[in-house]
Amino acid sequence: MTHKDPSAEAAFGAQVRLAREARQWTQEALARHLRETSGIGMDQAAVARLEGGKRSIRLNEASALAKLLGLDLQALSSVVPRLTAEEYEEAKASLEEATEKEAEAASELRRVKDELEGRIVALNVERRHWSTQMWRFGQMIAEYEARNGE
Repeated sequence: MTHKDPSAEAAFGAQVRLAREARQWTQEALARHLRETSGIGMDQAAVARLEGGKRSIRLNEASALAKLLGLDLQALSSVVPRLTAEEYEEAKASLEEATEKEAEAASELRRVKDELEGRIVALNVERRHWSTQMWRFGQMIAEYEARNGE
């Protein structure tokens, strides 16, 4: 069976999308990070076209995206080999394992994120309590000092 090989832009765009989603960034967030870290002016619509393989990419953009997202440009530019039936079965099993491991990592990431968000809320409540105490004691001390001429 023959298939049409995806363009380099489409393959790169797909990898950008996967890396962006792994970081739970929106396309707009990716564009903002790209502007802030590399000065590359790309908006959300450009990111969408790039991820869909509908936008050519300049070398400086590819380099900046690869650095920002931890992508290997050399691996992305390599040609996908045609597989034998045995290699196909191995690749399919590896894909299933990778899919399962990625789902486990995503689940653990969500659990840790939820745990940290809960801890942040608790620490903010504690901080507000102590800030209130500081204000209260500051007022009491100021009133004492005013009353006693200190």
